[in-house]
Amino acid sequence: MGGLRRKYSAGTMSVGSIFRLFIIVSVLVIAAAVVSTTILALVRFGSSMLLSDQWTDFDYTRRLAEGSLRFADLFDQHNEHRIFFPRLIFFLDYLVANNTNTVDLTFNVLIAAGTLFSILALYRKLEKDRGIYLGFAAIGTAILFSLSQRENFLWGFQVQFFGAVAAAAGAFLAFAVSIERARRGVAAMGPRCLAYVLVLVDTYTLSNGILAAFLLIPMALALRAGRAIVLATLGWALLLAVSYFLNFHPVQGHSPYLYSLTHPLDYLGYLSGYLGNLVTCLGIAEPLRSRAAILLGAIGLLLTLAALARSLRTWDEPPARVALLALMLFVLGTAMLTALGRITFGMEQAFSGRYVTPVSVFWVAHICYWAPLRRLRDGLGLGLALAGAVVVAGLTLCAVKGHLRGWQEGNAQALTTAKARDAILSDVRDVSTYQSVFPVAEVIVQHVPFMRNHHLSVFADPDNRLLGQKPDWLAVTLANRCIGAFDLTALLSSSGGELSLAATGWAWDQARGKAVARLLFTDAAGMVVGYAGGGWPRPDVRLAIPAVRSGAVGWTGFLKAAPATLVRAYALLPGHRACVVGEKITPSDDSHLVPLSSLGAAISVSSAPALSGGWSQDGQNAAAGSLSLDEVVYGSWSGTDGNVGEMRVGPFTATHSRIAFPMVTGPHAENQVAVLLDAETGIELRRYPLFTSLTWTGLEIQLPEAAVGKAVVLEFRDQGTGWGEWSAVGGLHEVVSDNPTP
Repeated sequence: MGGLRRKYSAGTMSVGSIFRLFIIVSVLVIAAAVVSTTILALVRFGSSMLLSDQWTDFDYTRRLAEGSLRFADLFDQHNEHRIFFPRLIFFLDYLVANNTNTVDLTFNVLIAAGTLFSILALYRKLEKDRGIYLGFAAIGTAILFSLSQRENFLWGFQVQFFGAVAAAAGAFLAFAVSIERARRGVAAMGPRCLAYVLVLVDTYTLSNGILAAFLLIPMALALRAGRAIVLATLGWALLLAVSYFLNFHPVQGHSPYLYSLTHPLDYLGYLSGYLGNLVTCLGIAEPLRSRAAILLGAIGLLLTLAALARSLRTWDEPPARVALLALMLFVLGTAMLTALGRITFGMEQAFSGRYVTPVSVFWVAHICYWAPLRRLRDGLGLGLALAGAVVVAGLTLCAVKGHLRGWQEGNAQALTTAKARDAILSDVRDVSTYQSVFPVAEVIVQHVPFMRNHHLSVFADPDNRLLGQKPDWLAVTLANRCIGAFDLTALLSSSGGELSLAATGWAWDQARGKAVARLLFTDAAGMVVGYAGGGWPRPDVRLAIPAVRSGAVGWTGFLKAAPATLVRAYALLPGHRACVVGEKITPSDDSHLVPLSSLGAAISVSSAPALSGGWSQDGQNAAAGSLSLDEVVYGSWSGTDGNVGEMRVGPFTATHSRIAFPMVTGPHAENQVAVLLDAETGIELRRYPLFTSLTWTGLEIQLPEAAVGKAVVLEFRDQGTGWGEWSAVGGLHEVVSDNPTP
């Protein structure tokens, strides 16, 4: 900026100079705002919770902790990738930060910064105008740090997506520097070896990383590096390829390569949509979104071919420009490989947020490649410059708009992740909540005890390990510090005389003028029985209570408690202080097991049950045997524990306050429930957990007063995909000792 100040203070500035300075300063401000708010998003929305693939890859960290990990295990495939170097970062997060993602998320930012440094270092070798350099550098910074890449920035596992392009960019920069040094007669072995090391890192970061090693070969040829260097580079690339594909096994479920060969137009469309996926950040509706992405991607494809043709025609390009071209080709090759393996998944797959990172690098490399070639002396040059300015402005708009959307989506993701965190901390097995962070709840259940015992991930914070304890500081509460409500508890399951409940409400810290971020629940004895997290939208509270100055004062959480017991909700404040938000009496135990002999007359139902998902006639596991009563049986097992679904019985008129039915479950009945619904409105009247019973028995349930004498539906739901999670029931019966309504 010092040069700019001297230039523009040397006399009266022209209108054009003022406008140019305004544009440069504006994009610098935008870039600074994007980078700072991205870092703020990591602090605010980053979570210590493992997400998605982190749950399966945690096996390696666990083996490291247990001392059973072998060095060769680090090269095991993760899908088609060998993520050796990302696993080292995951291990560092375990050793330094107890698997809280602190190290992982920090590396996401540092690696993105490394990519930016490599590209701008190449650009600086080509750009003579410092002001233009600063302007385009700011635009590149905004694109590379935009939260349109939220999926990668806020997910610790995605160090590999940043790492793959960063290692490639660094390798091409190092190789270009080695050529420059060799031409000046300076020792070039250091940067050349660094390039070889970086392509090694790239190969064992993501599967597409092997492309970087092979792109060094045409770089060496184009830059006339000499026969020895070309052969050495070729040998190193082949060695990496052989090592990578040794004992490699194909991944099931990917698109057959023959499909792309027989559908070339579909392939080209997917490829273009991938390269233009930045447009999706604008929030355009289909089909315009796909068309815009394909158009932008097609422009990028043509520009890449033009750059390649230019280099092949002249064979006298500066090393920095060849390196930028190699980076474009690296992302193009990545897109081609992705299209080969995922084209049948649909265009939506090309728009996945994880692919925005390499595509952002692709376009920044293009900007830095073409900007120094601008020619403004004739009409053609001016026209091309104007077209380029339109494309750059569009890319900047996509980055900014995607950044704003990414912030909103990051907030929503943080709430969802916090809900799963609180279910795990509360030891409440709510399958739908678990599946928000990993689709197979059983994997989470498998790892949680180890994490709890070793204080890892969400259990690293001592305040998250209070379940079943009675903290002394919780007894000293602050009067009138908080206002709020304990609104609702929903019964999720019942086991061993203990209810698993979901709870909601709102809370406001009056002293700090802020919504409450964390809460916990205690039972009548003062023992901690669950956790909740704040920040959920409750605009109704703000409208009703002027003192509440935020619409995000809602909270949601989970707890385990005995039936018909008092549960109190506390807002957690800084310094181990707390204030009471509200209290509730947990639902009474309105269902219990009874002998089959106590079942009375069958209740008449006008139609056969409506079945969905895994429910079928005689669908119980064979281990349960057949029902001794002469009636039709329906079960959710139907061949596998993983089946889920619903069976609706009714409508029927409940003339008694209690009814019963025969039932049997698998070894795990935590996610098997019966829900009583109003037949006319569909409103849920009551929920009854099915108790674990490996043999046929009766379950008697107490109906709410509002249901007696009215048309109701009883809906049986299997919500569990894990081993032993299924149920089966027979017909509905009256209870002999019950009194009918008058």
